[in-house]
Amino acid sequence: MSKAWIRRFAWLGVLVIAVAAAGWPLYVSPGTDQPGETDVAYVIGPPTDERMKAALDLLESGSTDTLMVSVDTADAQYSLAQAACAGAAPFSGYTVLCEKPEPFSTRGEAQWLEREVEANGWTSASVITFRPQVKRAEMLMERCFSGDLAMIDSGESLNTFDWVYQYVYQTGAFMRAGLTIDC
Repeated sequence: MSKAWIRRFAWLGVLVIAVAAAGWPLYVSPGTDQPGETDVAYVIGPPTDERMKAALDLLESGSTDTLMVSVDTADAQYSLAQAACAGAAPFSGYTVLCEKPEPFSTRGEAQWLEREVEANGWTSASVITFRPQVKRAEMLMERCFSGDLAMIDSGESLNTFDWVYQYVYQTGAFMRAGLTIDC
């Protein structure tokens, strides 16, 4: 192997380490909030069972009695979300709002929160997502909602491939979100 190839691999290694270090506070260890009392718990997509269980914990603890779920109700993949939207147990004693925001993206989800806040007079919300999306979702939600916002990590585990994918995906999504400044 020539010295030129060794230098290229060394620079590639430095680049990978730099990207990983830059993304660490955004994707791996973003500041998250402890669940507390809010007007609404909001599960943003996809509404995985882990996110729905975190929302159910908030409901059952008395932190809120209202749940918003961003979901395509035609998608049967997410059984707990479908149960919530159908008013089935264990969600039957709570107010549950389900919608497929338009656009069906984090920005669309933030816009739906804004509409529901205005319609219901809410001043606080707990947004439930997974760790790599917390900071970007927070940025977009804050553009649309000026009340008290708690960002809750659902605790979903990711394998190495998922982490690599999320670094790439979330970086691109951050850049796209940076191109717009309004809700």
